[in-house]
Amino acid sequence: MRHARVASVIAVTACAVAVAIAQAADLKSPDKVKDALQLLAYVQADMASKLPNKAYSRLPHENEEFQEAAPALRDAIAGEPAAFKARIEALLGKAQAAANDVGALSKTNDEAKISASVTAVLAALKPLNEAFPEGLRPVLGKLGPRPGRPAGGPPPDLR
Repeated sequence: MRHARVASVIAVTACAVAVAIAQAADLKSPDKVKDALQLLAYVQADMASKLPNKAYSRLPHENEEFQEAAPALRDAIAGEPAAFKARIEALLGKAQAAANDVGALSKTNDEAKISASVTAVLAALKPLNEAFPEGLRPVLGKLGPRPGRPAGGPPPDLR
């Protein structure tokens, strides 16, 4: 009897995961989702690019950009089922909190803490990206130009 319960719990969980994956695969605005995920990844990459030059004073600005980019993902999933939106909102909230930590820690000039906080943003983005189909996920190291802006990036003194 106990084995049957365990098996049924596993089956129900597997069905729930399959439904969530199917919902993610049938997004109403996949292009908007792709752009929003790319923008979040791009801002995180900008944060990381400040570390080698110890441009910590630019990190609060990067945090602001991250916070400003988050609503684009919320807008992109606005028409999705409530359970999916709640899951994405929770994951996005964790990423935003990690980005806030980067902004706060930047004032300490503690290289180890700042580096760890930038890495934490990347770690928080991973499950968020994985909640969407692979074709919509940004590919680190191949982000290309920032969505909505011409190629070339910021002036060298702001990198």
